[in-house]
Amino acid sequence: MSITPSKGSAVCTHERGARTTVCVHCRYEARTAARERRKRLLLRSSAVAVVVATLGGAGVLGATAIRARGWPLHAQVGSPAKKPIAAITTTPVANTQPAPTTQKIAAVPVVTPRVDSVARAKAPFAPVVPQGSSTLPDGPTAVRADSLVTVSFDTPMTRTRIPAKFERLVRTTLPAVYGRSIDTVLSKIPEGGIARQGDLVSELPTRGVRIPVNEAWTIALYPETRPGHDGPLVVRYRVSVVSKTE
Repeated sequence: MSITPSKGSAVCTHERGARTTVCVHCRYEARTAARERRKRLLLRSSAVAVVVATLGGAGVLGATAIRARGWPLHAQVGSPAKKPIAAITTTPVANTQPAPTTQKIAAVPVVTPRVDSVARAKAPFAPVVPQGSSTLPDGPTAVRADSLVTVSFDTPMTRTRIPAKFERLVRTTLPAVYGRSIDTVLSKIPEGGIARQGDLVSELPTRGVRIPVNEAWTIALYPETRPGHDGPLVVRYRVSVVSKTE
């Protein structure tokens, strides 16, 4: 029986030694040919796997799309029977709710003016000088604008930068502004209690003087200055009765 030799080892054309039975060059060519066949086989297998995976993914997507299209059809089957029931139950509720809410809102604004009028009536003092400008005893003038009164005394004998002199002027003019009932309040302030509340020229024009009336009200008094030859001079003050919460 004759065996047909392979292409790689049919005829050896390489030179071999006297005792060499296997040609090294033929063996290398045979291994190289076998390696190329394995590469081609792997490439073909990879291509087949990619095609199979692509077809499988397309099948899964198609099945998902078919199922997704099928769900709305099932959902629409039971909906026509439920819609008339919802329309019947919601209609009477919508007609009955608006009426009571509009009546509650209309009653709210009536309360606020009464609270303000009661709070204003509790002020213990009000200016007794008339609206506008008027002259007080001993020469100072008073200008009233509602509850705020400005007392001016810019004359050589009354303008001052001395705290004690300013306090005497305040104790003299306040009864003319608010009436003799304020004497009781001033009598509770010790002599010097007004001037000692701060520096007359630098602090009190901004911070002001406080003369307590009762637990809820106080007299707020602010000196006002103008430039003089030797420094600022106090020439007027503004006064009003305010709540301690303001």
